[in-house]
Amino acid sequence: MRNFFDKRRVMFLSLVIFLSFLGQAQGKALTLEEAIKMALSNNKEILIAKEKVKEAEQALRIAKGGYFPNLGLDVTYTHLSEVPSLSLPGPPGGLEIEMGKQDSYLSKLTFTQPLYTSGRLGLTCRQAELNCQKVKEDLVSCQNEVIFQVKEAFYSVILAQDVLKVTRQALKQAERHLKVVEELFRTGAVSRFDLLRSQVEVANLKPDLIRAENSLRLAKERLANLLCITLDSTKIEGELSFEPVDISLEEAIDRALRERSELKSLRLQREASEVSLSLARIWNLPSMSLVGNYQYENPFEGRDEWGSEWNINIVLSLSLFDGGVGKARIARRKSQLAQVELSLQQLEEGIILEVKRNFWEMKALEEVIYAQRKNVEQAQEALSIAESRYANGTATNLEVLDAQLALTRARTNYVKALYDYNVAKAKLERAMK
Repeated sequence: MRNFFDKRRVMFLSLVIFLSFLGQAQGKALTLEEAIKMALSNNKEILIAKEKVKEAEQALRIAKGGYFPNLGLDVTYTHLSEVPSLSLPGPPGGLEIEMGKQDSYLSKLTFTQPLYTSGRLGLTCRQAELNCQKVKEDLVSCQNEVIFQVKEAFYSVILAQDVLKVTRQALKQAERHLKVVEELFRTGAVSRFDLLRSQVEVANLKPDLIRAENSLRLAKERLANLLCITLDSTKIEGELSFEPVDISLEEAIDRALRERSELKSLRLQREASEVSLSLARIWNLPSMSLVGNYQYENPFEGRDEWGSEWNINIVLSLSLFDGGVGKARIARRKSQLAQVELSLQQLEEGIILEVKRNFWEMKALEEVIYAQRKNVEQAQEALSIAESRYANGTATNLEVLDAQLALTRARTNYVKALYDYNVAKAKLERAMK
């Protein structure tokens, strides 16, 4: 009997722990800051950009390795099916002298050290450094773009939640007014037309509520896709706040031209193109290397024994004629540099236009928010007056319904204006970095 109660006690405690954990899981809340952190950790575009940084870092190591000596080992084993021989006149039958051995072994150690490269090694390393810096700026650009996408998607979820809330409020107001109309209809104070009109208004709001719920689900799915997670039981915690940005258009443009990651990346690409042009100009200049060889073999000098020999060489390489390849290489690099210069000018002009467009849009939306906020206050007051007058019999049912519709529209327009402002603000922030 005691074991039975002990088992029930364990089962009860386990159930309590499970329900507690389930409640915590369902009560999880996701903020904008946490969503951005998740995206920076999980987003595939960012992970690809990080791998490109690793690749560029290894390319830089390879380029720097050109300064160091290279040591190589070659081992060769040779087996002849038939050893060549030399026939000489002599005793009866002649004299056969073998010209080698059927099995031979050779090991060769080669040491190579660049002594002079006309600057090629230094320029190659500089080019790899610039490319490494460029892909890091590309990573920053990718991160900034993902942060903007997360903000936009997060604000879309908050907007969907607010629109759903406004729709529910409108439905409750319509249902509350319907009860008033039903009570007045029972007493004969209003006509059946007023009753039917109020019932239709309630019925019309229910599909709007369904559409609002579906919009919220879709917005959550888009956010979940960016974060590479599921948001089934996760509560999205945040609000569409209104915080005016204290920055002038000139300051925004100056900051964008100074800090925009795409500009930094393209400027580094221009510098790398200049290095490539310098490399093309010195490609046919002489280079000098120190080469040393140590050889250990069997047979050695025709004898069936091991022997060794070594040598040291200074090798000078100089192109005397390349069929015009050098000139073509220089012309090609000049064309590439010109393309980068034009792309840089185009990007700067595009960024200035982008900053202006987002700045003016944000400023215009500030005025829209002030106006919509006033509209909500006036619509609330108008509905309160209409409901009071209707209860006293001095207003029509249509006036109340119009006031309800006006309030719903004002509230919806206000939250949409907040959403548009926050997105425009995020666009401006993205344009400046």
